[in-house]
Amino acid sequence: MKQALAGKERALRIELVRARAALERQAMSRGVRDLGDSLTPRSVMRSLFPRASSRSPSDWIFQAVSLTRRYPLLTSSVSALLSGVGKRRRWWRIGAGLLLSWQVARTMNRKSG
Repeated sequence: MKQALAGKERALRIELVRARAALERQAMSRGVRDLGDSLTPRSVMRSLFPRASSRSPSDWIFQAVSLTRRYPLLTSSVSALLSGVGKRRRWWRIGAGLLLSWQVARTMNRKSG
């Protein structure tokens, strides 16, 4: 009698382990699917720039400047990419300086107005 009960108990435990494994596989599958959805280019942009749709181009530039302050490696990477430009490098610097000064002036006008 005890062996019959032990066999049934063992079979029940095996079924419980199988059910738990199936639930874990479903949870893992759901997690991988959610991760895939969150890594689409649109989702990544939304996480970096939550209010990107309501921003003007100058706000994008200001956001980029604040990101370069927060992540200096980003600045060094961009400068490394632009270092091989050659004669156009001077124009890049002039353009970036003008754009930055325009953004600073615009921000100052917002604060004073």
